[in-house]
Amino acid sequence: MKIDLNKGRSRFWSLALAKRSEGKPSKRIALLAIVGTTSVLAQSGRSVIAQQLNCDRPQGDVEVRACIRLRYELADKQLNDVYKQLIAKLNGEEKALLAEAQLGWIKQRDNTCEFEVYQNRGGTGYQGFLNECLERSTKQRTAELEKYLQR
Repeated sequence: MKIDLNKGRSRFWSLALAKRSEGKPSKRIALLAIVGTTSVLAQSGRSVIAQQLNCDRPQGDVEVRACIRLRYELADKQLNDVYKQLIAKLNGEEKALLAEAQLGWIKQRDNTCEFEVYQNRGGTGYQGFLNECLERSTKQRTAELEKYLQR
């Protein structure tokens, strides 16, 4: 499962627009706008909540899950940075091959992690276990791509 924060935010905005057209109270739209804005702030990495988290010593399940999510997001950002550096060094055919390989790797990673945590589906720890798997796999892929950068 590819985790896409934009996907979730789009649902909020489409729901808000649908409710507006149905003539529902604007309070609901305002709430959805706040949730959408919070999602944008969380993506920026400068969220007040993220800055207040102490991931060295998280307090409670909510903070533990948030820290696990932040670690995965950091690993994903590092992978994207290495990928961009590598793709900039390649010629046209190599770029196409790497892009195709990367898309295949993402699909394989997501399916493998879904399989790995499948038995936890429906449990409160499911998303945390999934993010830990995604983080681990993403760090491994980053290391692989870094080797190509050294050539």
